[in-house]
Amino acid sequence: MGYADGIESGQLPKVNAFSIIDGGQHIAATDQGLYFSLDQGRTWRAYEGYRLPTTMVSKTDQGLVYAFVVTKGLLQLDNDRNKWRIINNEFGSQILRQLSISTETPTRMVALNQYGKFLVSENDGVEWHKLQGPYKAGSPAEKRGQILYAQKCQSCHGKNGVGETYNIQALTDKAYIMAPALDASAHAWHHTDEALVKTILEGSPRAPRMLAWGKAGVSEEDAIDLVSYMKSLWTKRELDCQGPKHMQCM
Repeated sequence: MGYADGIESGQLPKVNAFSIIDGGQHIAATDQGLYFSLDQGRTWRAYEGYRLPTTMVSKTDQGLVYAFVVTKGLLQLDNDRNKWRIINNEFGSQILRQLSISTETPTRMVALNQYGKFLVSENDGVEWHKLQGPYKAGSPAEKRGQILYAQKCQSCHGKNGVGETYNIQALTDKAYIMAPALDASAHAWHHTDEALVKTILEGSPRAPRMLAWGKAGVSEEDAIDLVSYMKSLWTKRELDCQGPKHMQCM
């Protein structure tokens, strides 16, 4: 990636996070992308190709530098080339706010999302799961639902129900409705099993992209299995508070 012409410090977009790396280079994560400074913050240049909301930049004790760019996901800096590479972009509707690496186990990373929930990776950020997970479908209904989810739902609602990954249209088109997370991070647990089954079979008048799967061969039993799988992604809190009771748990 190339770099844009330099700007003065006062012209930087809103800064969300900041880090100083080896050699004194300053890096800022801003509402309009990643910027770097080689003169102690007096002037700044943007990394071209990453002019997107950036919520985090962090240097670890091991000297590794990571950033989270909306629509791009988790990036790692190649310090020698001053270039970024994508590590993972399967966070769905989650945004990373903070990141840390274990000194005892350098392959283990812990991140904090915008909901205040912890995410964990055991393999240098390649794969992630909630701190309470990873969950595994256990019952026959959950396992059948997991297979159906991969076939029918995952392309929109994300791996493990994390929601649709941010894209440019979602950032620029106010009328665009993203496919919500179906795990514990969004509002799926605010609805009863019956309401969830109804939405699967009949679709959503609010979101035309949500198909009426009952017209596409999905049976009521299939929909019940899908809901069973969705609920396997929830914690005890969401299971106990599902449906109308959710207002008492907010």
